[in-house]
Amino acid sequence: MGTQPTPEEAASALNEVAERREQAASTNAHPVWTLWVIGAGAIGFGLASDLWPERSTELLYLFATGALLLVFLPRWKRPGSAMGYQSDPRPVGISARGRALRALVMLALMAVFAAGAVALRSWDVPYPTTIASFVVVVTMPLWHRLLNRAARDPKV
Repeated sequence: MGTQPTPEEAASALNEVAERREQAASTNAHPVWTLWVIGAGAIGFGLASDLWPERSTELLYLFATGALLLVFLPRWKRPGSAMGYQSDPRPVGISARGRALRALVMLALMAVFAAGAVALRSWDVPYPTTIASFVVVVTMPLWHRLLNRAARDPKV
């Protein structure tokens, strides 16, 4: 027979079980690395479109394809588990009003990015798309919270 765990080991094991249970039950089971990849891709897209403006359309298609893959691949079990998702990332039980709120937040984010890049370009600021994408990435925790609020708030 094995030895009995010390009280510290038992407490540590119970804390780890509680953390894993909370992570598995959370409505936001997205791996953290996906946000870092999207942020790096956004800054990379901004910098590349400023350096090679004649290729900005192709770069936009490439970035949009990568973002769509990050959104839709986890919906299938095998690619999702390979990417580190605990479960299906789609929010369960979100109302039509909540879905509309999420769509409006995303549209507002795209509008702010486009307006910022156009305004910076009109003021002859160097690297306007890079600056606009950097602002989007820096504010990522805020808009990520707004996007996930609809999934957590039953009143929305």
